[in-house]
Amino acid sequence: MSFRRFVYWCAMCGGCAAYVGWLLGLLALVNDSVLQAAFKGMFLGMALALALGLIDALWNFSASQLGQVITRVLTAQFVGGVGGFLGGMIGQLLYGRLQARAGQGFSLALIFAWVFLILGWTFTGLLIGASVSTFDLFARMLREEEIGGVKRKLMNGVLGGAAGGLLGGFFFLVLQGGWSLVLHSKASDFWSPGATGFVILGMCIGLLIGLAQVILKEAWVKVEAGFRPGRELILSKPETSIGRAEGCDIGLFGDPAVDKLHCRIVNQGGRYLLVDEGSPAGTYVNNERVDGQRALRAGDEIRLGKCVLRFGERHKREAGA
Repeated sequence: MSFRRFVYWCAMCGGCAAYVGWLLGLLALVNDSVLQAAFKGMFLGMALALALGLIDALWNFSASQLGQVITRVLTAQFVGGVGGFLGGMIGQLLYGRLQARAGQGFSLALIFAWVFLILGWTFTGLLIGASVSTFDLFARMLREEEIGGVKRKLMNGVLGGAAGGLLGGFFFLVLQGGWSLVLHSKASDFWSPGATGFVILGMCIGLLIGLAQVILKEAWVKVEAGFRPGRELILSKPETSIGRAEGCDIGLFGDPAVDKLHCRIVNQGGRYLLVDEGSPAGTYVNNERVDGQRALRAGDEIRLGKCVLRFGERHKREAGA
């Protein structure tokens, strides 16, 4: 999957998942407006985290790692649900109190009510953004592995999710006012003028999480020739395996010159190394055979068999620059 398609699917699936969350939220038949908003937020968070977690898992994992995919997605769904519940509850609680104080007219209290309304969505988006990488972070910490890459991915998700919640909350508030004018009624429910607001909110959160992951990425690989050319993968793991085995992170099937585990890209303190696994056909960087390992630089061409990969890396500032 290319980066452009990844962002597109994050936005589209975010909108669809939010609509499902809205439908499930209709089942929250409670009289208390705060609890009602909390449950609706929980369903929204769970549906969004499930959709985005699946997209991320399918992008980064193979079919042979199904158990790991399920665990990661369930963890993301739990964290997203917690974020939605807390965001909905706190936002509605503060919004309701300030709106009651504001009365019917426009006042400073009403402005603060709108602010807290949007902050509730921002908090929900923040935890949805964090949910995608939560399992990876704790798993690597327990295994005492390098966590720099997954921490960056988590922070990118947090920034994107918070920005998406903020933007989506603003548009949702505008829609709420618009529906009130059209229907000549006051849509005071925190999570409702209806399905349209949910879909816009979900699309904004999904879009900004996807954009943050792509724009703020540190290192990546693009398949230029071979199996499924055009694929792009962000290098967020300590090691990224390349070969024709189903368990490889970058699977290059159909080329007999590619070994089951042909080579690896290793993140060594922020420096990326290509390590050849002793393949008979060899691994080449810029048409030079790799003997053991070789440091990679942005733009390097990696060739194994008939397959060609392109390594990309964000330019780093030199110390003291």
